[in-house]
Amino acid sequence: MERVHLASGSRRRAEMLTGYLRRNVEFTFSRLRAKERPHGHNLPVEEQVLNTLEGKIEAAQREIEHPYIIVADTLVEDPENPMNALGQPSEIHAAVKMLLKLSGRRHRVWTGTAIICGDVVRSWVESSIVEVDDLSDEVLESLVLSGSWRGKAGGYDLAESMGQHAAVVDGAECCVLGLAHSALAAIAKD
Repeated sequence: MERVHLASGSRRRAEMLTGYLRRNVEFTFSRLRAKERPHGHNLPVEEQVLNTLEGKIEAAQREIEHPYIIVADTLVEDPENPMNALGQPSEIHAAVKMLLKLSGRRHRVWTGTAIICGDVVRSWVESSIVEVDDLSDEVLESLVLSGSWRGKAGGYDLAESMGQHAAVVDGAECCVLGLAHSALAAIAKD
């Protein structure tokens, strides 16, 4: 039986992966112990995701002994500045600020995913464009009070209540939810 480990604490990523893995695979997931490499500044968000993904690959190779390891990183690109990433808000005021910035606008979401098998690493960085409705005060309050912003890049989860107020207009939804489409296609093929 093959063993695959997702080096992420994200239940959403774990749920998505199980749909692509063969049935005779032992699948586990947990977050890395190593502190995440900073995303960087004055770099396009695509490069910030790649930088962090490389750090996660290195950490996973040190920490995890499974034959197959999957790591991922997702960032939301600031619609006003492609060099600025909207990461995970640390508190409610940051979530409100991010959601207000995204309200009524389109933005790009970048996701990097790597599959590690010993010293062999295959990785992909992809993006999708999401359009957010103009969020009324009531909708904004509901989104923030739901807590769905916790642990989510850009302060929202498209698969939860934000899905009623935003849509992917270019690219794959799985990218917005935290895994590169090409990585999932490779997993399904293998």
